[in-house]
Amino acid sequence: MRRAMIYLLVGVVVVGAFFFGRRFFRKPPPDAAVPVELVQRQNITVTVDATGTVEPINLVEVKSKASGQIIRMPVEVGSVVKPGDLLAQIDSSDVRNQYDQAYATLQAAQAKVEVSGAQRKRADALFDQQIATADEHETAILDFSNAQALVVAARANLDIARKRLADATVLAPIAGTVLNKPVSVGQVISSATSNVSGGTTLLQMADLRRIRLRTLVNETDVGSIRSGQAATVQVDAYPKRTFQGLVEKIEPQAVVQQSVTMFPVLVSISNEEGLLLPGMNGEVTMLVEERDGVVAVPLDAVRTMRELPVVAEALGMNSDSIRAQVKAQFASRAGGQGPRGAGSDSTSGRRRRPGRVAGDTGSPGRPGADAGSPGRPGADAGSPGRDRQAQIVFVKTARGLEVRVVRLGLTNFDFAEVLDGVSEGDQVALLNVAELQAQRSQNLSRIRQRMSANMPGVGSAPSTGGGGAGTGGGGAGGGRRGGP
Repeated sequence: MRRAMIYLLVGVVVVGAFFFGRRFFRKPPPDAAVPVELVQRQNITVTVDATGTVEPINLVEVKSKASGQIIRMPVEVGSVVKPGDLLAQIDSSDVRNQYDQAYATLQAAQAKVEVSGAQRKRADALFDQQIATADEHETAILDFSNAQALVVAARANLDIARKRLADATVLAPIAGTVLNKPVSVGQVISSATSNVSGGTTLLQMADLRRIRLRTLVNETDVGSIRSGQAATVQVDAYPKRTFQGLVEKIEPQAVVQQSVTMFPVLVSISNEEGLLLPGMNGEVTMLVEERDGVVAVPLDAVRTMRELPVVAEALGMNSDSIRAQVKAQFASRAGGQGPRGAGSDSTSGRRRRPGRVAGDTGSPGRPGADAGSPGRPGADAGSPGRDRQAQIVFVKTARGLEVRVVRLGLTNFDFAEVLDGVSEGDQVALLNVAELQAQRSQNLSRIRQRMSANMPGVGSAPSTGGGGAGTGGGGAGGGRRGGP
């Protein structure tokens, strides 16, 4: 009875494991067909995008040359003023007294000149008649000269006192808007000329009819930007409106943030309506290059030779056979030119973001994406000014998918201009989907192997690479091809 019970228990376990294995270890359904997209004409625009902050072009800090108490200040933050408008009036009692004293001193000096002049004339006459001595004559001349000097000094002091009196009245130096007002009526301020700290700032103002947006551009993109380049700006305050601007300049001093080197770029914007205000955040788009109606291929269909093994595995094709076809196409080119084809002297392949040029392999979702090695198609694809790069695509024909060597020109995030290799109307395979499907199949295969190895009484699941099955719960053997 005990032996019969053991046989029965083993039978139940075997039958249960059989049905359990059929449910969890059956092969996945075949992958869906690789999607394709039609090669057609597109408008390709390459831009450099960045974010920045609106700031005034000419920010003026208004200070007073006079010290004293503010007795009048008719402007507030946001007030629009014209040149010469009153901004602040400083108590002028002391400087007015100094002015009156200097004026009185000048009048006394002028009177002294008149008296000394008359005395000199009498001394000249008496000296001619030999009535006055030479010492008396020289004394009269000296008194007259000293009186003239006193007049000059009195006039200088009067001018200084007049300027000090005028400095007590602070007028607007430019037309603009008051942005900040850190003082108020009744506050005692210090002079900007006589105080070592630079004096008290009365207010800040700027002309908001011309403003600019300050942004930081990555060093890999700054070579595509030049002064006078057209730009468009959008701010969060007006999401449905676009403001036109021009690149004013690129500041030469780099700014390093989180180990990324960037350069400040200033974009001037016309603000006649006064909608843009300092401190607003905005996005600027600087146009680098654009081409209309060119034959273009989706970037999802383009790969480099270095990615060929991964693509071949995803499509279920032989990588050696594909590589041979690519080499044959290179050899058939006129003049036997290499992968780069007709030169790399053009600068049309500039990027809109770091590393995004024709044949760039750094896009998200591409397994094995990296730059090609020298001498291979797509080598140095991430370098600025390198267009016309030789890449590969797979074209759907009546015989199935066929590899084609293409040369690309201007490119953006979505499409790349095709110089040769495919024609308008061809269907190219979108390889991102195929690679994701292959990765999914490999992940499922790994899961089946692990579960097979950990289940008692169940043999190993079939391996995708042809590995031998283990016994008594043993794992699958080698032979599984590498993938992403």
